[in-house]
Amino acid sequence: MDLALLEDFLELARELNFSRAAEKRNMTQPAFSRRIRALEDAMRTPLVLRTTRQVALTPAGKAFQPRAAAIARAFADAQREALEAAGRTQRSLNLAATHALSYTFVPRWLMHVAGPAEVGTLNMVSDTHRQCVDLVQRGEASFFISHRGPDTPQDLSERQFRHHVIGSDRLVPVSAPDAAGRPRWRLATDDGPAPYIGYGAASGLHAILEAHWALHGRPDLRQVMSSVLAATNLEMAKEGQGIAYLPGSLAERDLDRGRLVPAGDASHHVSVQVVIYRPRSRLSAHCEAFWQKVVRGSAV
Repeated sequence: MDLALLEDFLELARELNFSRAAEKRNMTQPAFSRRIRALEDAMRTPLVLRTTRQVALTPAGKAFQPRAAAIARAFADAQREALEAAGRTQRSLNLAATHALSYTFVPRWLMHVAGPAEVGTLNMVSDTHRQCVDLVQRGEASFFISHRGPDTPQDLSERQFRHHVIGSDRLVPVSAPDAAGRPRWRLATDDGPAPYIGYGAASGLHAILEAHWALHGRPDLRQVMSSVLAATNLEMAKEGQGIAYLPGSLAERDLDRGRLVPAGDASHHVSVQVVIYRPRSRLSAHCEAFWQKVVRGSAV
């Protein structure tokens, strides 16, 4: 069976839309639909429910999805091992990181844990949490760095991936200052819901905040916009559009310079970890050596 059919199915399982999945796979929708049919023929059971209004996975499709991801990742690992045995690999790291961390934390952390010679050629992808998870599940990234909340369901199976804490952070509610230097918008006031600049569902910070608020209570907020990029929310907060919950590692410079001010006290902060994920399966010798330095290094 053509292993690329698995990638087609995994893309459809992520998008649940034939047109978008076909576009992501760089083919026409009819051609993409034929390939999904070919995979279902090979599996001898329907994997996808098709209606005029929506696309959903069948019970067989839901059961097959993690297996397909594991097979795709195993093939990527086998290909890498074959190239390594043939002496055709380079000293390189394929690293995925969420947008918020790739701007500030990751460059500092890399220089803290290893020098340029030990990192080798760095191929870093900065994307949404959801896309980064997809990359590491498909074996296209060996490492993935993201925020992790204590109350948030994890997207990567502990049976297939391990993680290591490399830092700590906090999500801080911030606002633009008024003329007197006080927050233009504040939490916990009697003036009604404060305008809130939220995160899109593809953002890991969205999941962290929603899980935290489900347990500890949601502030009185009225969402006025959302974005998957923390950097976009930072700029909109600076423009006075509302309150944004931003990673302290991203907002600290603007807080120090007074371009943003806290919109609530420390009781509204959400503590998070910064973690790095990797597959439990063996990586290249260079990546394994890098992982050992990560484990031995101190968190920042």
